[in-house]
Amino acid sequence: MTAATQETHEFKTEIKELLHLIIHTLYTHKEIFLRELLSNSADALSKVQFESLTNPDLYDKDQPLEVTLKIDKDNGTLTIEDTGVGMTREDLASQIGTIAHSGTKKFMKEAAAIEAERKKAEDQEKKGKRKKKKGALELIGQFGVGFYSAFMVADKVTIDTKSVDRDAPAARWESDGLGSYSLSESERRKRGTAITLHLKEDEKEFLEEYRVKNLVTRYSNYLPFPVMLGEEKINTPEALWRKSKRSVKDDEYNEFYKQISADWQDPMLHLHISADAPVQYSAILYAGKTAPQDYYQGAEEEHGLKLYVKRVFIQDNCKPLLPKFLRFLRGVVETEDLPLNVSRETIQNDLRISKINKIIAKKFLDHLKRMATKEPEAYLEFWKQYERYLKEGTHSDPTYRDKLLPLLRFHSTKQADKPEVTLESYAKNKIDGQKAIYYAVGESLDKLRRIPHLELFAKNDIEVLLMTMPMDDMVITSLGEYEGMKFINVEAGDLELPENIKKEIEDVEVGEDLTKLKDKVKETLKDKVDEVRYSKALIDSPCKFYSQSGGMSHSVRRMLQEMPGGMSVPLKRDLELNPDHQFIKSLAGRLDNASINDQILLLYHLASLLEGHVEEPQELAGLMLPLLR
Repeated sequence: MTAATQETHEFKTEIKELLHLIIHTLYTHKEIFLRELLSNSADALSKVQFESLTNPDLYDKDQPLEVTLKIDKDNGTLTIEDTGVGMTREDLASQIGTIAHSGTKKFMKEAAAIEAERKKAEDQEKKGKRKKKKGALELIGQFGVGFYSAFMVADKVTIDTKSVDRDAPAARWESDGLGSYSLSESERRKRGTAITLHLKEDEKEFLEEYRVKNLVTRYSNYLPFPVMLGEEKINTPEALWRKSKRSVKDDEYNEFYKQISADWQDPMLHLHISADAPVQYSAILYAGKTAPQDYYQGAEEEHGLKLYVKRVFIQDNCKPLLPKFLRFLRGVVETEDLPLNVSRETIQNDLRISKINKIIAKKFLDHLKRMATKEPEAYLEFWKQYERYLKEGTHSDPTYRDKLLPLLRFHSTKQADKPEVTLESYAKNKIDGQKAIYYAVGESLDKLRRIPHLELFAKNDIEVLLMTMPMDDMVITSLGEYEGMKFINVEAGDLELPENIKKEIEDVEVGEDLTKLKDKVKETLKDKVDEVRYSKALIDSPCKFYSQSGGMSHSVRRMLQEMPGGMSVPLKRDLELNPDHQFIKSLAGRLDNASINDQILLLYHLASLLEGHVEEPQELAGLMLPLLR
């Protein structure tokens, strides 16, 4: 190299501004520079690999296709060298010397907007208004500027390159990223490119082998060419998800799951899928043996799949790849169809990501359906862990409701041991004239099986679904109906029973004493009860609560009202009396008794106890003490 062959070029004003934005604003994590440079090297190697197929006289054809990282602590440099297609002096001037000139103005406009949003986010974080989202403003290689991420950690960058064109001399590009760059001849003779970063004083961490290895493993582990650090290969060129399913053993799937999930247990299930149309992708999905403990954080907790583009790691916890109700899934998705210059904002709105989302959801739900049919016991284990997510999906995502309904499982009055009842099997077991699917919601199966509301259904051999999650009532209500059968809570005032049963329980004629008792009960309990009625729906119990207007169960109302900042849900009840029960008849005969009001209050508490609840325990204790004396 001689001074005569060296040319110095000033960056244009807009390029200087752009470089400033790249170095100080564009990337959230400085460590991204290595991923960007390795991706460029992989592209160069892919090009020379293709060239070798058609050019038997390829320059320097015996070189292995690889990337080599060299650490020089004495001189404070990190070099990324590849044996790829290389560049000519003209290539350096057009590809490196000019930064995406066609998109510069657009890029600067977007980068300025990003900087403004970043400052706003920082201000809000300082005020404690919200947590800063990790990497939320990160752009990756946008407008071909990935190479310049090197200036975040280096105060000088040197490129020595020899093109695959054997007649083109080697060239050198050098710049401090501030005002200018120089072009000159290079002494390099090997085909390929070496990029040497003269690291800033406060960036010497990137001269540590462990740090470099960690970055390669995290971001560039699956590049299709070896990445060497000295004599050691530090990446794994063949990604598990790119292998044929038949060639991968369960132990390999399990080990990979543990690597990406930090879970010490083997997964409950895995699904290895790929497709070429309508969008190309490969994926491995996992469900852990136990469901995440952060369900109620919903969209706030970290979740999502790892996203790779052309073997390069792009984003962890990529939420747009999954519908929200499948957020328990862990795994990896790789696609060739996204450009490497994608940002998190672009991912969020990219149509191809949306298509992958829909395909993954469909494939996984189809897998669960096959599992439920062929391995019912294994599916029940899955259901016990993840039922709340699938139920959430039926309620919140109508797109997948038809696929989710066959996957729902329930306990019932006819199947107490396991949640094996499906909506399909329930519909097949309905009695003549039955037009509804009946369900009960409570705190536990044991309590539910004892509620008085089930007496009528047991007598008439009508199956009732038993549910114990607070969300169940909301989910079932949102379904509306199944195969023409409405969902009706057993607490409802109108159960829409078969006509013969309805007539039997509603044709109630009572005498004067019982009529007076009804009026007395309504007057005494006016602060606790809205309606009072007689019916023969009860067999062994004297009373029960019902809901004249239908809707959610009382246990759900209580839960909502007791939540911090909970809903204002009326807790007054409707009370149904059994005219044939001895206790009710006895009360009707003691209306003049001095303690009749207390006995009616005791009746109210008895209805609560029969539901499995103790409301106003002090009042109940006060009513019982005279009886104990």
